[in-house]
Amino acid sequence: MRFVLYILLVFSLHSCFTYSFVDGSIDAETFSVAIFEEQAANAPAGYGGAFTDYLKDFIIGRSKLKLKDLDADIQINGRIVSYNTAPLAVQANESAALSRLTVTMAVGVINNVKPEESFEKNFSQFSDFDSSTELSLVEDELLEDINNKIAQDIINKLSSNW
Repeated sequence: MRFVLYILLVFSLHSCFTYSFVDGSIDAETFSVAIFEEQAANAPAGYGGAFTDYLKDFIIGRSKLKLKDLDADIQINGRIVSYNTAPLAVQANESAALSRLTVTMAVGVINNVKPEESFEKNFSQFSDFDSSTELSLVEDELLEDINNKIAQDIINKLSSNW
């Protein structure tokens, strides 16, 4: 009986180390990312390029895909279409306790290996901050959180086709 449990344990642990949701579900070897255009008037200067670099690093770190400049299996492009702050959680004195930074990106993906998995989709994410804090003081931290969420959404769409 112990032998059977040992065998089951070995197979269970082996599968933990060899299974990778992202690598097994993207049928491609290379990807490219065009610089994201800044179409939102109030987006910080250079944000499109910064997000492009972030997305490249994110995909390299979480998939088997290799970055390629030309003729990649998967070609990603996008635009920052909305970059807004809004008050949130209004208090009794009618002032906002929190504010929310929301970023929306229009993303297009051309899959040259499986054209039926190509898509165009808007991805929107937000991060909240204390209203008494100037946006410029926390903007980098908020964008790091938002970039991570949007990059994860993009790779989830690539890998699961949801």
